[in-house]
Amino acid sequence: MKSGLSFSVAFLAALALLFPAADQAQTGPSSGTAQHETTQDLLAKLNPLQKQQFDDASKAYGEHRYADSLVLHQALLKDFPGDPILLKFLSSDTLQSGDAASALATLKPLAQADPDDWQAAAMLARACAETGDKACRDAEIAHMLDLHARGITPPRFQQYAVENVKVGDKNLLINTSLVPWGNYKIYAMAKLTDGAGKLLMSITLESNDFDQPGFAKEHAEDAAKGVRRFSIDTYTETGTDSSGNRTQTQGLYKFIDGQPSYEIIRGEFLKIAGGQGAPIAGRTNLKVP
Repeated sequence: MKSGLSFSVAFLAALALLFPAADQAQTGPSSGTAQHETTQDLLAKLNPLQKQQFDDASKAYGEHRYADSLVLHQALLKDFPGDPILLKFLSSDTLQSGDAASALATLKPLAQADPDDWQAAAMLARACAETGDKACRDAEIAHMLDLHARGITPPRFQQYAVENVKVGDKNLLINTSLVPWGNYKIYAMAKLTDGAGKLLMSITLESNDFDQPGFAKEHAEDAAKGVRRFSIDTYTETGTDSSGNRTQTQGLYKFIDGQPSYEIIRGEFLKIAGGQGAPIAGRTNLKVP
């Protein structure tokens, strides 16, 4: 299973470094459209000492030392109070540290001040999800789809993390897609990792084109309206084969007619991550491209 370009909210704060400035600017109608500050704009304002602080924060973040990164970003915010780029870096620090409530308090004013700030909107969806505000979560997921439809999100930006959930001693990070991607048309994906961060299993909501003719025969009227058949699948890591290729075992858990809500997807993913149920079909020794 090969993923397209994918970013969890853990890396949203670094998106300005990963995408060129043209991808961060508004790509919709220019009339009356506000220009967003970029990381490059922020860097241009920093003196040498502040740039070193920024670099140190980026290094700490990359090394998963989120508390250290947070302190450095807080120091920079004393020099540049209210700077939206720094506030988004700060929010990413707090989300990664498990403090979704602080991230929510920072992100809500940012998102309200600039509804077209897709980075703030994506992180706000996660902050809402992880503080249990389902209405806010769903509103931001819908808002992200609208931003994508209007060409506000970068062209290569396909999915983002909505929620990190503790499942026993494991973690389940759930992503939702702005556009279905891959050969199987993945609409949502969750990654189950152990305490050390090792990937154990990927769980997907897919809508494979192969499954649609059968659905159309059974539900011709719905299919004519664009309704699709979906499936919940898993891809369990099974090491490497004799040639050193990474392998997986695929499991099909169920079919769902019509696109399910995030809440339903979340529930299905959590059941599987928690060891409930068993696949109804599957394939073994799949090579990962």
